[in-house]
Amino acid sequence: MTADESLSVVTSFAQQSLWLQHELDPGLSAYNITAAVRLRGPLDTAALERALNTVVGRHEALRTVFALDGDVPVQVIGGTAPLTVPVTPARPEEVGPVAREVLAEPFDLAVGPLVRLRLLRLEPEHHVALLAMHHIVTDGVSSAILLEELSVAYAAALADAEPPLEELPIQYADFAVWQRDTLTGATLERLTEHWSRTLAGAAPLRLPTARDGAASGADGTGGRAGGGTGGGTGGGTHHFTLPAPLAARLDELARAEGATLFMVLLAAFDALLSRYCAQDDITVVSPMAGRDRPELEGLIGYFVNPLLLRTDLSGDPSFTGLLERVRTGCLDAFDHQELPFEQAVEVLRRRGLPGAEALRSQVMLVLQSARPSTWRSAGIAFELLPVDVDSAKAGLVLDVRPEPGGTLLAALEYADDVFDAAGARRLAEQLAAFLRAAAERPGERLSRLLDETVPADSVPAAREAAGAAGGPGTAGVAGAADEPGVPGRAVAYTAPRTPLEEEVAAIWSSLLGREDIGVHDNFFDLGGQSLVAVRLAARLRDAFGVRLTVRDLYADFTVAATAWTVLERMAAEEPETA
Repeated sequence: MTADESLSVVTSFAQQSLWLQHELDPGLSAYNITAAVRLRGPLDTAALERALNTVVGRHEALRTVFALDGDVPVQVIGGTAPLTVPVTPARPEEVGPVAREVLAEPFDLAVGPLVRLRLLRLEPEHHVALLAMHHIVTDGVSSAILLEELSVAYAAALADAEPPLEELPIQYADFAVWQRDTLTGATLERLTEHWSRTLAGAAPLRLPTARDGAASGADGTGGRAGGGTGGGTGGGTHHFTLPAPLAARLDELARAEGATLFMVLLAAFDALLSRYCAQDDITVVSPMAGRDRPELEGLIGYFVNPLLLRTDLSGDPSFTGLLERVRTGCLDAFDHQELPFEQAVEVLRRRGLPGAEALRSQVMLVLQSARPSTWRSAGIAFELLPVDVDSAKAGLVLDVRPEPGGTLLAALEYADDVFDAAGARRLAEQLAAFLRAAAERPGERLSRLLDETVPADSVPAAREAAGAAGGPGTAGVAGAADEPGVPGRAVAYTAPRTPLEEEVAAIWSSLLGREDIGVHDNFFDLGGQSLVAVRLAARLRDAFGVRLTVRDLYADFTVAATAWTVLERMAAEEPETA
């Protein structure tokens, strides 16, 4: 395929979801997958640039942009237009600020490229490489694949030889087509039914906010009910380490209980969240690699599929008792992980659960695969550097990576409407203390372990929220549909009152498949979904010739508000012509 050729194919379900997120906030950088690598040695920048283009040429995902085909997003796979690697002189003290700025630069999904590499030159033989890709074409495993192949291709470029890389059996587009063809009929019904049962009644976590003492690290006892969700807001990162002896004890505990390190970490995280949120029903999102077929192992693309892992902490179990609950829940989720995350959330929404959207952007746990942080290739010493983020894709993310020496490198990524730096540091300290106590006394009741490590008076906002909302385990969320499981209206029916409202309601009716559209009915209460919202925005643009995005509709998603927005746009701009 030449540089000016392209091919359009369907998106995967995960890509469709991220495309929708991008439509809602085009300037968002929370979904940038980033890496910073120190390079020491006589670097040939021209050879590095050729190596990058070799890798991009191998993987179609890195040559993909996104467009609308009618009202449906599609992948547009481009040819092999060469990428450049800019080199910028920098002083050591400038590396951190420049890296944050470069890695946080948003991508344009319609234009691309969706991968970029930039070099900071500190000395003639000392560089820092800044790699950024949009999550819609990559994931954590893919980032490691790219860095490995880049090292191999660099050595080959120096020798003016072909890199010894195996031919890829398929491309990401093949996976997307396969996924769309497979998740239908009985398979889709089985998965949907499972997650409907598993997530029935799941409620968002009542996270304290950064204004509350618990989240800010303040010592005061005041505060008001929380509920920050993150999901693309500003934020920060707190790095900490779980020492090798503690990590070894956690591994021993996992083996003794027939569990894994991930399950031990999730149980501990659930316990702390239960104390912070004053809830016994905890749902945490955790991404699974999604590479359960051998032909996907060496492929760059967005395969990761987040799972909603729900845990019942009621009855004050021991830590081993909680671990057994977590183990059972995880194994059950792993057996049904083929259902894309977006569709699992839609299952909740269709069941009339108003907290469905909040679950996706509240709390995540990520356990990375062990991989070396240093390596050598063609006379260059490579070293992965920690990357701090200024934009959070969730309210709170616990990211853990095993190191070859046995330690666990951890990072708490937080949204600044949920935590601040002091609050994140305190949560990290409490988590480490709880893990030590649980490893030493796994048969102890949670209440005892938590009282020792996370005293109730250290999270007053959550306790006040529990009292206001009716105690642990209650949803505390208003706005559910009148009939759970059946899309309905939450307000009295009011017929369209103007010709414009009639036209808007007619468009809603054609997309939602129902005639009784009232001007104050909420789009989602009537069974609307995110992709349907994109189609609605496209229909409105075509019908009225105004510039309108999905984001414009979300603030007040009713016929009346939509008609008013259209009217404002018609008054403010000339109608678009074909």
